[in-house]
Amino acid sequence: MIIPNFLNDNDIIGITACSCGVSNKLEQYEKTLSNLKENGFAIIETPNVRTGGVVSSDSITRARELESLFLNKDVNMVSIARGGDFLFDMLDKVEFDVIVKNPKWLAGSSDPTSLLYILTTNYDIATIYSPCNMTGLDENPLHESYLNYFKLLKGNLIKQYKYDKCEKESFSDDLSKDNEWINMNGDVNEEGILIGGCIDVLKDLIGTKFDKTNEFLEKYKDEGFIWYFDVFSMTSEALYNTLLQFKYAGWFKYTKAILIGKVCIPNTFVDMTYEELIKKAIQDIPVVYKFDVGHVKPSFTMINGMKVRIISDKNEGSLEYIN
Repeated sequence: MIIPNFLNDNDIIGITACSCGVSNKLEQYEKTLSNLKENGFAIIETPNVRTGGVVSSDSITRARELESLFLNKDVNMVSIARGGDFLFDMLDKVEFDVIVKNPKWLAGSSDPTSLLYILTTNYDIATIYSPCNMTGLDENPLHESYLNYFKLLKGNLIKQYKYDKCEKESFSDDLSKDNEWINMNGDVNEEGILIGGCIDVLKDLIGTKFDKTNEFLEKYKDEGFIWYFDVFSMTSEALYNTLLQFKYAGWFKYTKAILIGKVCIPNTFVDMTYEELIKKAIQDIPVVYKFDVGHVKPSFTMINGMKVRIISDKNEGSLEYIN
């Protein structure tokens, strides 16, 4: 596994918009840039970042602008500005050889999952599922989860502990609700290679030419795997069927534990809870539900391809990277 160089003070983060641009969130984005600079990073942007629409630009433009940051020797890390819905249509336009020959951190969350996942599972390059996209770091003061993100970017592989509070409602920034992790199939104390992302996106990769999951699993099977899933808007029954789809596709071979985040936009048409259907789908692997990952704040920084230890019991909830 290629672990890109961690960042130093004054290193440059290159921002590009492989999904949506930030035109309708410019004030929020400017505050984000200010916070990044105050925490020791310099910034450059590709032209498509400050655009609007359901995508920032056509698929070829998005691919070339992404590649330009990997080709730029001054850029130390690449971050995708924002999520959305249509990053998938640029995947076959990306010249992945450009990225492989110039490895550096690629970070993002939500819609960028597919790019991160392909780089890690197809090309053995670790990637970062960040606690926010570049439009989400606008708080003042910054929450501990974002400060931890910066520490991890600089190679300080801190242990991340379960937060006491989480968002009361999605997108509210009201972190007043008691946070809980729900252990299914027993307490968890496991080690393995971390892999995952937004499950709404991951499901679309199965069966495509980009799905090298089983080859990846065989290559690292001696380490075992810790899967994590950020759930955006799947109904409970869709999540159930998707977990079964992954299971049938062999994705859960050698799995030590599965971490499932809080559902951002919950819904059901069968009047069955997420917890009920997760238990029904996964009965033989430890599962932590309502884990601190994804769209519901706060969220851990998840590094795809690195080995971790996950603990979830009555005394501790934590995730720690193992060198």
